[in-house]
Amino acid sequence: MIQLPALLGAALPLFASLTSAAAIEPRQTAAQVVRLSSIENIAVRSNGQVLATNMNSANLYTIDPVAKTSSTAISVTGASGLSGIGEYAPDVFAVIGGKGIYKVDFSSGTPKSSLIKTITEANNLNGLAVFDNSTVLVADAGKGSVYRFSVVTGEYSVVLTDATMAPSGGIPFGIDGIKYKDGTVWYTNIFKNSFHKVAVDEVTAKAKGAFTTLWTNLMGDDLCFGPNGKIYVATNSRNSLVEVDPTAAKPAPVSVGSVTGSTSCAFGRTEKDKNVAYVGAGAGVFAVTVKI
Repeated sequence: MIQLPALLGAALPLFASLTSAAAIEPRQTAAQVVRLSSIENIAVRSNGQVLATNMNSANLYTIDPVAKTSSTAISVTGASGLSGIGEYAPDVFAVIGGKGIYKVDFSSGTPKSSLIKTITEANNLNGLAVFDNSTVLVADAGKGSVYRFSVVTGEYSVVLTDATMAPSGGIPFGIDGIKYKDGTVWYTNIFKNSFHKVAVDEVTAKAKGAFTTLWTNLMGDDLCFGPNGKIYVATNSRNSLVEVDPTAAKPAPVSVGSVTGSTSCAFGRTEKDKNVAYVGAGAGVFAVTVKI
């Protein structure tokens, strides 16, 4: 989850290595839902509304994918920019704002935000995954590690660190997108063009298996789980959304849509759009229809 154009000057030496990345041909061109600048991450509420963050703004945007309109749902007090977001309780979201983890609560109708805790020693918090209804996992791209963070108490600790998460380049930036499901953490390392997984303890979130590399030739930003059991990865400067079969021994990414500067994704939650992946990107939010 990183907007590459804004970091191009610092990252320019890294792009020479991207020329050997895998060629991905898209199945379709995504349909633009709304135009917004530099969308970093997205989530979908149970009512079908899409939430979107921007690393340069404290505004959390809400998008109506039917009416194709957007507005500011809430400005998160204390944050200068927002990145990772995840729903850990019905209509209650954890959102990264700088080094702080914020609670944004829509459950009473009017959204309210509050700081849960600041991770003072963090370097560059970016990706966020819901672990359970009281815990999230937070990726520190600058340190190459993952925090287990209690949204109830604010307690946190590093639970995952590995060479596959390590930062590189002039920024520097390492582990980017992160998601958790059924005992496995899936994550990308954006400037190493790599995608990985590790089995973790379902209570402590500490690794209980080997860190496995799935590919090293395609840029990956953030990711999401589809209703068909597949994983979808936004490829940022590779301008696509790719589909991955997590059951395959060597997952081969297959493009399902062309989205310029794709950063993140989340699936619709109504009967009408459960097969639609909403994709955050540099120019707004887009919709990609997939087979389920």
